[in-house]
Amino acid sequence: MSDASPNLKTAILERIRVDAPRKIWTPSDFVDLASRDAVDKALQRLTKAGTLRRIDRGLYDQPGFNKLTHKPNPPDPRSVIDAVGRRDQTRMLVDGMTAANDLGLTDAVPAKIVVHTDARRRAIKLGNVTIIFRPTAASKLFWAGRPAMRVVQALHWLRDLLVREGESDQVRRKLAKLFKDPTVGPPLKADLTAGMMALPTWMWVFLKPLVESDAGVHRRHTDDYRDDADHDRHRQGTTDDADDQRHAGVARPERKPLPRQKTQPAKRSTTRAVKT
Repeated sequence: MSDASPNLKTAILERIRVDAPRKIWTPSDFVDLASRDAVDKALQRLTKAGTLRRIDRGLYDQPGFNKLTHKPNPPDPRSVIDAVGRRDQTRMLVDGMTAANDLGLTDAVPAKIVVHTDARRRAIKLGNVTIIFRPTAASKLFWAGRPAMRVVQALHWLRDLLVREGESDQVRRKLAKLFKDPTVGPPLKADLTAGMMALPTWMWVFLKPLVESDAGVHRRHTDDYRDDADHDRHRQGTTDDADDQRHAGVARPERKPLPRQKTQPAKRSTTRAVKT
């Protein structure tokens, strides 16, 4: 197709219409239709005409409008993060509160979304929400971009609440429903099973009944947090790094040392040796 031809613009809009769930688009999503220069020009003209909205460098969407204010709705942060990953060909790991909110495990709405990544990027403002990209060592990005990323990050953030029976049951029920979804469930279970050695012991003990058997969802786990030395040897590095990413709002209670029992000193014998 010629540069910014009507046919190219029509093809771009048709792809956006057909693949609407993607929501946020980058020039690389259309390079099979024409040259990169032609795609860039077509996107610029569609933006100038008000058909598309430019969110950030190389990020576009077709905005919806609020029926009351008649103003464009802000872009979906999840879609923006995914699009940045495609645009820059890099891994993205969302923070725990954002992951828990995305999965419906908390009502807390973050005003600031922290995304751990392996490069420096400027923040992106989306209405009242700001996405901040935090440079992070590659060793801490194991779950970045994987199907189970949000489950793992959310559980790290919720860890201190999982020791409460009512709270843990509620989280378990919601995750069980997610795992039973015929579309989302199988990839989640497969990813968690494949990456189980990168999970801390307490998290795998919590997830194992959900991953391996739906019948185990309602089972009580009185020893969920028992020590497993062999398991921890494989996980030690990942566990320590991942725990730093938690943003739990409840402090973990300190364990008080058991009182030391007083022992009575042995009595000395009162019998003296007899001289011979």
